[in-house]
Amino acid sequence: FGIDTMHFGLLMTINLGIGYCTPPLGVSLYISGATVDRNLLYVSRSVIPFLLIQVGILMVLTYWSDLVLLLPRLVYG
Repeated sequence: FGIDTMHFGLLMTINLGIGYCTPPLGVSLYISGATVDRNLLYVSRSVIPFLLIQVGILMVLTYWSDLVLLLPRLVYG
């Protein structure tokens, strides 16, 4: 399909990281909520700005693949 595996691997890793921090299955939300003794709704609202930043970075890396592949191309040729 013409997909570079390094680009796909990075995007998949970032997507998994975003999924790890989003409700209803965000394991890190439950752990951090239990640590600070807050409910899931409070923790979910607190993480929204960080999720927006992560989604913005994901969009940049998705559509600007030359930025993602710059270092591997310099190292491996």
